[in-house]
Amino acid sequence: MEQQNTELDIEQRIEQLKKITRKDGAEKYAEAQFNLASIYYLYKKDLQQAIDHLLNIEKQDNPKIYAQAQLNLGNTYQYIYNNFEQAERYYLNVEKHDNLEVYASAQLNLGFIYQEAKHNIEMAEQYYSKIEKKGNPREYSAAQLHLGIIYQNKQDIEQAEHYYLNVKKQDNSELYAIAQFCLGSLYQYAKQDIDQAEIYYLNVEKQDNQKYYYHAQTRLGDNIYFTKTGDNLKQAAKYYQNVDNPYIAFNSYITAQLMLLIINKKIFLNFRDKEQRDKLIHPIFIIRLLALDIQMELYVPFHLTKASEFKINQYEQQFAHYTKPEVLFNLLKNSSSYFRLNIVDLMNDPSENQFITKWLGIETDINSEFKCFSASFTFNYNSLNQFRLYGNENGVEGSGVSIVFKQDFFYNIMQPIDSNCFNFSNKSFEFKISQDFLSENKDKQSTLSPHLNLPLFRCLYFDPNSNYVSIAKRNKFSFYLDYENFSDEIDIDIIWKNYLALLNEDKKIKIIKEKLLKMKQIIYSVKKAKHLKIEKIINLDQLISLAVMPISCLIKHAGFENEDECRIVYFTTLADNMIVAPKEYGSFNNLFIDYGKIENYIEKIYLGPQCQPHHKLWITNHFRASKSKTSSNPIKVVQSEMPLR
Repeated sequence: MEQQNTELDIEQRIEQLKKITRKDGAEKYAEAQFNLASIYYLYKKDLQQAIDHLLNIEKQDNPKIYAQAQLNLGNTYQYIYNNFEQAERYYLNVEKHDNLEVYASAQLNLGFIYQEAKHNIEMAEQYYSKIEKKGNPREYSAAQLHLGIIYQNKQDIEQAEHYYLNVKKQDNSELYAIAQFCLGSLYQYAKQDIDQAEIYYLNVEKQDNQKYYYHAQTRLGDNIYFTKTGDNLKQAAKYYQNVDNPYIAFNSYITAQLMLLIINKKIFLNFRDKEQRDKLIHPIFIIRLLALDIQMELYVPFHLTKASEFKINQYEQQFAHYTKPEVLFNLLKNSSSYFRLNIVDLMNDPSENQFITKWLGIETDINSEFKCFSASFTFNYNSLNQFRLYGNENGVEGSGVSIVFKQDFFYNIMQPIDSNCFNFSNKSFEFKISQDFLSENKDKQSTLSPHLNLPLFRCLYFDPNSNYVSIAKRNKFSFYLDYENFSDEIDIDIIWKNYLALLNEDKKIKIIKEKLLKMKQIIYSVKKAKHLKIEKIINLDQLISLAVMPISCLIKHAGFENEDECRIVYFTTLADNMIVAPKEYGSFNNLFIDYGKIENYIEKIYLGPQCQPHHKLWITNHFRASKSKTSSNPIKVVQSEMPLR
């Protein structure tokens, strides 16, 4: 009931705002258009409508609101469409005297574009230097951090230190933690001052930035073990023990685990220096990088098109999850029911998470505390095979439903996951909204937002005996279903060929095969390299399996190829407080993580060919009764006509 009231409030607000024209006053009109854009982005999940309303705002209407609109447009093209040229044009429309805070954000984003996308360090430096602290402390801190890195790369240590010291904790604690780590690195390696480096490392606190806290704790442990003659190994061990999550900072975790084994005398390795230790575990880091590279080859970018702004050319934009009508009912009707990520180890397929590790020669431990949680989708939303396999209720084949999700149900990334590169810009798309509207709706936003936002990856299908490899994708029939009403006007064969060309499957498979083979060779060499004594590390297989985990649940046997599956995955430890424990004994093996509410993100519902009449009745009624208040376009409920009797 609360959500329905919220939806009604939003619809009424939209109607009120749309009635405001420039005849009511230019400033009032600009404010109305900006609020409409915010509502369509944040609540209705309709980006094009948001863009259209932003473009209606002219500078003479209200310079301050115009500046914010231009920033939002720039964010859209930079972070969603990956169109840096268009983003730059919008950012340059933001002038300092119109909106100082927004100007700072625009300059930061321009600096990031020139530093990371255009590799023009001089221009990046110019934009970062324009940001004043009184404009926006957070943006100023990020700019100073970028400038510090630029000057450190130029070997101007004193200037780099100056910029790092300008990042204050009260302005942004997360960026302050990174700056302190950078200062520690600068003093340790450039100034050869270990004592001062330790002071900076100790300023990096876990609650401020978990990743750089782990890096700092590893450095502190190393400095005691290697630099201070190992006279306080208990203190070194304490630092290493603080690095307890491989998914936040993988390299630091692996390093810390090895050092704890050595300190606790569980293995007998003697290092002359830190470089010798790093050389020993370097192969595991390479394996991890190869796994991340493969993962990025499998990433679903959504805008698989040369003209990503035009929806008709977006070939991968809808993803289906097949399930029982009972599950859908609970997701829509039960306010406490969320879409779940299930633990991979206990899924129906016993080879889940072990297929590729077995091929690589890694022994996995099902009792390991490190786990992967996942949810499955498919590119083919009206598939007879999927209806027959999944969502059957009361033993009736084909009685399930296919929930078709919009692409904003998933996180859109433009860079590798788990990258260790310095990147402090606001990478997440930020759509600012007027404070008046926020205060009116502060209690309504949380019910319309998911708890997590994860990227989507396609599965890879592999037969180790024949060396056959393919990747999940849309099938050709799905294009005919999409364009069945336009079959006389559109050449579907051409669309299919364009899709395959943009997907570039052959190139992806070649790259993945090469990296998998290289990974296998490294693992074989590491486990057989007696001269490195690494075979004495009793948990070597566990460390390598952690390195491979980014792809371990994305690679399946080729026999599952017709599922064309894609997945969201979440890696964590059993100590993660996001894991929901079972409440009933009968569900003792059903660990899961809540992902979020789904109704805002549904594009349409396909009912299985044998979906029961009462199921069809309540699903159709639900969306008609709500009049699709959470979407600007009606949510369609479609009865599948796939032949199943």
